[in-house]
Amino acid sequence: MGYNYWFAYAILVPFEITVSTLVIHYWNPPVHDAVFLTILLVVIVGLNYLPVKDSGEAEFLFSSLKVTMLVGIMILSILIVAGGGPTGERVGSRNWDTPIKPWILEGSVGSLLAFLGVLVSIVLPMGFIAEMVAVCGGETKNPAKPLPKAARAFLFRLAFFYVLPAFFVTLICPADAPELTSGGSGIGSSPFVIGIKTAHIRVLDHIINTIILLSAWSAGNVYCYLSSRSLYSLSIDRYAPKFFAHTNKYGTPYWSVTASGLAALLAYLNVRSSAGQVLTWLVNIINISSVFSWVLLSWSYIRFRKALEVQGVDRNRLPYRARLGKSSAWFCIFFFTVIGLLNGFQVFFLSEWNAADFITAYIGIPLFVLLFFGHKYFRGRSEPWLAPLNQLDLSPLSVIDAVSVGGEVCGQELDGDKKTSG
Repeated sequence: MGYNYWFAYAILVPFEITVSTLVIHYWNPPVHDAVFLTILLVVIVGLNYLPVKDSGEAEFLFSSLKVTMLVGIMILSILIVAGGGPTGERVGSRNWDTPIKPWILEGSVGSLLAFLGVLVSIVLPMGFIAEMVAVCGGETKNPAKPLPKAARAFLFRLAFFYVLPAFFVTLICPADAPELTSGGSGIGSSPFVIGIKTAHIRVLDHIINTIILLSAWSAGNVYCYLSSRSLYSLSIDRYAPKFFAHTNKYGTPYWSVTASGLAALLAYLNVRSSAGQVLTWLVNIINISSVFSWVLLSWSYIRFRKALEVQGVDRNRLPYRARLGKSSAWFCIFFFTVIGLLNGFQVFFLSEWNAADFITAYIGIPLFVLLFFGHKYFRGRSEPWLAPLNQLDLSPLSVIDAVSVGGEVCGQELDGDKKTSG
């Protein structure tokens, strides 16, 4: 699981750099893509060598900018739909005349394929969002206190920052807009920018595109942080070489940052292939990693709940309890297994066959199996395939109880704040 997280977060860095390149294409600059790739890569990796406080302040600034942009765009979308644009034309639900645009095949089968394609694509933005709350909690003291609050607020943030903007996109951006489908230079524009241009609002499209560019760069910075901390944790737990746990005077695991930065060099695939094609490859790779993470997290939760029952631990001791419990975990296992099988399904149609797309869509499966059995062979040959429920270590619950009752546990700091000589 740890290597799966590191791999996925590391791949998300070149993904966001590629997205940034696509956005830059909107202005058709006379500069080679390699120049922009290098600048973005150096800034992202360089920031992650700095103290968490400094990069966190920069991220807070960009997050505030993104929130302001989203709120402004949603208000603007309402005005465009109601006819408040320069032309006074009411868009209404005009773009809903064809609810589902057929894909690959015509008719109802094509509509079903389009729906399945969208269903698979949502795994990317949703795949690793929840984990960010837990990973960032590792940089705080007494995470048992703030994490439950963050978890409860997660669904509301998800609805506001993802569902609502997606809803407004369907209102103001036509599904058949050439900028979305042509693969030309206009591919760098977002659906919001296309909707603004369609409404004949000047200048604003450039402002929005600039903020989107900064947002993509900011996301790449976050994913570089997450990937380096995942590798650092693997090293602390002795699942990765010890030097990945070495930190500088700021407490930053510099070798882990370097390794994650090297993975970001995949962004240079854009130099030989189109950015849109590279984006497809990276999406396929990330999706399958996301599927594995959700399936195994759900299975781990089910095992955890059963261990609580077997060892006679009261579930009410937990600072946060999932309302749907094990039933939601079983649903996740079923849903993401189906998504994993559908990932890249379009390559099985002759008109859509592409060897590179097929390999990137499914290469994660043999890689994960190799990691699993490799670990079993080198580290766990004497261990059972599944640890007995009565032997699962639930001792961290005593730490949670101590925090809940007495505040800080001896004022201790997390390992991420300690410095390892290197």
